[in-house]
Amino acid sequence: MPEYLSPGVYIEEVDAGPRPIAGVSTSTAGMVGVTQRGPTTGKPKLVTNFLEFQTTFGGFLPEPDPTVRDAWARDPAEGGRWWLFPLAVKGFFDNGGQRLYVKRVVSADARPATGTFGRGLVSPITRDAPAGATTLELAHLIGFRGDDAISVVRGGDDVEISAATITGYDAATGRVVLSARLAAEVKVSRGDYVQVGARTADATLEFAAASPGTWGRGVRVRVSPMVGATLQVLPDPDEGELFVTQLAAPADPDSPAVQVNAVPDGLATPFWIVIDNARYEVTAVERPGSGPVTLTLGDAEHPAWSTGEPVRRVRRANPAGATARLRIAAVNRLYTGAVAQLDTGGRLTTLYVRSITGDEVTFTAETPADVFESDRLYLIEGRVDTAFDDPGGGSVTESFGNLRLSGDGPSSVTAALAGRSQLARVTVRGALDDLTRFPTPARGTALPLDGGSDGHGTLSVADFVGTDGGSGRRTGIVALEDIDEVAICAVPGVWSGTVESALVTHCEQLKDRFAILDPQDGLDMERIQAFREPFDTRYAALYYPWLVVNDPSANRFVEVPPSGHLAGIYARVDNERGVHKAPANVVIRGIRLTDGIAQDITKRQQDILNPKGINALRFFPGLGHRVWGARTLSSDTTWKYVNVRRLFLFLEESIDEGTQWVVFEPNDESLWALVRQTITNFLTTVWRSGALAGATANEAFFVTCDRSTMTDDDIANGRLICVIGVAPVFPAEFVIFRIQQTTREPQLA
Repeated sequence: MPEYLSPGVYIEEVDAGPRPIAGVSTSTAGMVGVTQRGPTTGKPKLVTNFLEFQTTFGGFLPEPDPTVRDAWARDPAEGGRWWLFPLAVKGFFDNGGQRLYVKRVVSADARPATGTFGRGLVSPITRDAPAGATTLELAHLIGFRGDDAISVVRGGDDVEISAATITGYDAATGRVVLSARLAAEVKVSRGDYVQVGARTADATLEFAAASPGTWGRGVRVRVSPMVGATLQVLPDPDEGELFVTQLAAPADPDSPAVQVNAVPDGLATPFWIVIDNARYEVTAVERPGSGPVTLTLGDAEHPAWSTGEPVRRVRRANPAGATARLRIAAVNRLYTGAVAQLDTGGRLTTLYVRSITGDEVTFTAETPADVFESDRLYLIEGRVDTAFDDPGGGSVTESFGNLRLSGDGPSSVTAALAGRSQLARVTVRGALDDLTRFPTPARGTALPLDGGSDGHGTLSVADFVGTDGGSGRRTGIVALEDIDEVAICAVPGVWSGTVESALVTHCEQLKDRFAILDPQDGLDMERIQAFREPFDTRYAALYYPWLVVNDPSANRFVEVPPSGHLAGIYARVDNERGVHKAPANVVIRGIRLTDGIAQDITKRQQDILNPKGINALRFFPGLGHRVWGARTLSSDTTWKYVNVRRLFLFLEESIDEGTQWVVFEPNDESLWALVRQTITNFLTTVWRSGALAGATANEAFFVTCDRSTMTDDDIANGRLICVIGVAPVFPAEFVIFRIQQTTREPQLA
């Protein structure tokens, strides 16, 4: 009860009546099968179209080697053609499916492809240059000093085609000036690059394909340093004020003296100025009573300058000489352990951040002697680019930047790939912060992964059944338990009795989903009846025969199991008409236009199959290929129709999820009335949609929740019992028109 202890206005929210029940989705499917690649751990993965399936799990599968193929395909009891799974998934989406949870199956012997980076310093060339050129444009100068001896290497075969020493550079553009002309042309398309020093095999990063399989041999990985941020060096606070002036007279290149319009009074020497983008030390200042001020430069060699040339003072960041501390602008981009590169205009120096206090950064080693406010400090981080070329067509590329080269936080190389990459995982084997010995493949600039195994030779029915390791750690069919939304289940292409029995058991235990089973391909009338005999369940249906579709990867027609296409038809009918409509007399999409069904089924043959719950797929001239059956595998005639069974699954799951609020409410007449009204409102909506039989709601259903459904003992033991009865609509399976002759009766005038 609310408390009213002091005078005032009190606003209270009051429940207005019964809470609405939202009908659950019945069109979400879950499938288990072998794929080219994709996650093997965790919960089943949701895909919403076939392109998304290809991106996550790869494309179509080739037939395995003949030994493996025949061992599975010729086993009538525990066999299957599991390599057809991607075609079944395509059939699901072709026929109107929109949401599919996929659990990949692998054997215990499946292994990912791997590759290990050694150490070295390489930088790809980013612009073609002819033989005889004296400049190159590189992807980066990270790890360089600015006066390095380099080798220019041809990317196609890793042969050195030229050698030189860097005599000048621009770190912002990657442009370097060489001491010697190129001995041969360089090309970006060939993958030409520059190498400094020798490579070593010392392991730094070990990459593995993100999931097991030979598909990983198509993965290429490139690791490169990158500039995460460009930061400005700040002047020492004791350096005084900044000034800008101009030359008052032309400057003679042979004289160290230059005349400027003015400089601030009291400026102590030496100080530094910038003229025409070059720095010069001023060693003396001569101030006449009036007129220009004469500055004596410490370097007598300089170009000729004209009157009016801008002169700007540049302040030192470390006036006392080499120091381990510098003031840096936007220092929040740095962090302890960060790797940085200081560009003083003539030299590149690698530094490591030890600590940060305010805007002052302390490094693990001293900086060069002369550092100025115009100098730049680059935050160096890592970049990983992965690429995969699917032999069946298509490609996937990924790029992960701003990866920290030290530490193990969420921005580290390991964490970034583990959380986001669909192609690769990485293990750190050595320090990454030595820029001169950065992770580098043994050859070239990108590392192709090698090895890996699909393990198809040891794949077993147990891998499809799966094991229960708890939520998120289940495998095979068992893993579908992790997804409550799944309402349709299938293991396309596997007719193993062990697997299909496990699938049926899965549906019977959870009581909120329905299984579609596949028979073996090529069965005749006698064998399909024998295949059906062991099953007696209201939670599954069987369709016969197989379908014929085009396999784009092989450019030929192949027979595929019908379960994938039927799951899509279930979903399409549910969305277009409702779960109460039998998924039959529906056109099968995505199959060969002529002879799209592997075997012709006649009416006389279906007269034998239909009473036994074997749903036929048939061709009718002018109507196309259609599903011509809607029966379950149950011997209980109450549940012989697929739509009736699935309608009750829909009702039960919707009421279950929509009445969770009832638990622990006071178990009295007011609650019973609320429950009755809540369920009545829901069933009225279902009846109006055409899912229940009856001219009125009272004919369609009843809901009882009162003293007649519960005893005092039930109430005392916390039980609320509500009895519900519904009248489902049954399909018009046999449409009979009785026609008779009549005679015309004479009419009297």
